[in-house]
Amino acid sequence: MSDRELNAFLSRPLVAVIGTVDASGRPRSAPVWFHWEEGAAYMFTSRGTLKWRNLERNPHASLCVDRREPPYTSVIMDGPVEEVDRPLYELVLSMAVRYYGDEKGRSFAEGYRGDQPGVVAFRLTPRHIASFSSDE
Repeated sequence: MSDRELNAFLSRPLVAVIGTVDASGRPRSAPVWFHWEEGAAYMFTSRGTLKWRNLERNPHASLCVDRREPPYTSVIMDGPVEEVDRPLYELVLSMAVRYYGDEKGRSFAEGYRGDQPGVVAFRLTPRHIASFSSDE
């Protein structure tokens, strides 16, 4: 997959699956919205979620984004994760509009205005990306 095709695919409203490792060393997976920007996947979650607690302990993750109808396509990446200091409302708004459409997305994002100490924005910067398309 070319860089242009990769960026176009990762800009689609597909729900990703993030993989983390729990305190016992077991793999954990969870669906997650993401925003692809300048070579990194941005996400948000509650600070109390298992995925965030896992990432605080071990700040590395994998992210799988796939299309589950023909032509099957997938992008799987892994790399370090770090908390980011960016306006949460703007990040959530960009995702919510992409996933829900304008009206419902804007309504959803309103819940993330103002100070949100219980929510964290983070990014995965891929060290490795693998892609597959059944058309290739």
